[in-house]
Amino acid sequence: MTQVLIAVDDSESSIRTARIAYELFGDSAHYTVVNVADQSPMIWGGDALIWGIGYPIVMAPSGVVEVASRGAEPRTDPSSDASTSDGPPRADVDISPIDAAIQVALEVATEADLPNPDVVGEVGDPASAIIAAAHHHQADVIVVGSHDRSWFSRLLVPSTAGTVVRDADIPVLIAR
Repeated sequence: MTQVLIAVDDSESSIRTARIAYELFGDSAHYTVVNVADQSPMIWGGDALIWGIGYPIVMAPSGVVEVASRGAEPRTDPSSDASTSDGPPRADVDISPIDAAIQVALEVATEADLPNPDVVGEVGDPASAIIAAAHHHQADVIVVGSHDRSWFSRLLVPSTAGTVVRDADIPVLIAR
């Protein structure tokens, strides 16, 4: 049985990528869907750029979190938890980046109608986490999506698909 690892994000193209993988490998394959949350994305503080220097600002972990306005108390309901029996996690309850990543992977797998997939959430560098997940789940092939980006975007943020292709020691299928 072919072990297929499908790397997804929260875009519509990820659903198409998962469907392409299913069309190519069919019911006889076993699917693992992985989403990677970035633990601490950084941006550069703009006011320091006036002087020709920048400083990193560490942002909050990715995922669904509520941001309380200044001076306001965060909304909490002690009788509730992050999930309810009749729906996805609520937006007014903080969830961890790993839980948010699992939720994205589960949504993509459900939308793509994959048969009995394993759903995995990871945190960290996307390319490294995808390759590590492929090794952990003994994948025979990694399927990643690719979408058009501007030359400026490619200059600032490296392509995850390109890095996976360059660094993986197992076959990689790029779906457009």
